[in-house]
Amino acid sequence: MDVLTVKDLSVSFYRESGEIEAVKHVSFSLRPGEILVIMGDTGCGKSVLCKSIVKLLPDIAKIKTGQILFQGKEITGYSEKEMQKLRGASFSMIFQNPMTALNPCMSVGAQIAEAVRLRSPELSRRERWDRVIELLELVGIDRAKERAGQYPFHFSGGMAQRCVIAIALAADPAVLFADEPTTSLDEGMQEQILALLLELREKLGMAVILITHNPKVAARVADRAALMRDGELYRIGDTEEIFEEIIYNNY
Repeated sequence: MDVLTVKDLSVSFYRESGEIEAVKHVSFSLRPGEILVIMGDTGCGKSVLCKSIVKLLPDIAKIKTGQILFQGKEITGYSEKEMQKLRGASFSMIFQNPMTALNPCMSVGAQIAEAVRLRSPELSRRERWDRVIELLELVGIDRAKERAGQYPFHFSGGMAQRCVIAIALAADPAVLFADEPTTSLDEGMQEQILALLLELREKLGMAVILITHNPKVAARVADRAALMRDGELYRIGDTEEIFEEIIYNNY
């Protein structure tokens, strides 16, 4: 069974100036353990598509049509309370800039511990902290016990992104959404984060939807790739097939 299925999804923003169609009749599926990369230019609807699945859209945005199924169960009409449970247990999201995703006034350990508490409230404080150290080590942070007490400004961009990934993994997600997770990093750090995502996929068996405008990122990690343009998902297939499309059409 596919872990995620999206059928004929359309999303619009309603402003005083009128309706803006951001996502238009998008359909796709995601297999367990698969990495699906969604590519497209800035503003084509990639991020809106993923945020609509996890219900993180602003009030002016509405799902007009379509179905969203998680592990065969329709979640399109879920309330915010129901989605909070799902986001806490099955969906996690990594955003583009780690320095804005992290709270500068809290140690990274405290931020990961809060995510662990929300996922597993039955754990004691000591057990939560042990889980924090485990997650930091999982994402490749050296001297995890020491660094857990440090603040985001003590970390480089790449190390901060690893901390953001640790927070996302606290939920043991079945699906991880990664929204341009390497854009703000230099090329060396980009490669490290992509290698980490591949390693985590193998260790944890989670499926990943990765958003990017960079074909090199897709080539590095994708099992399948999709192209978006003007809100439409107009091509999806094996990565090699999609790259032939990109080269042929000078995408």
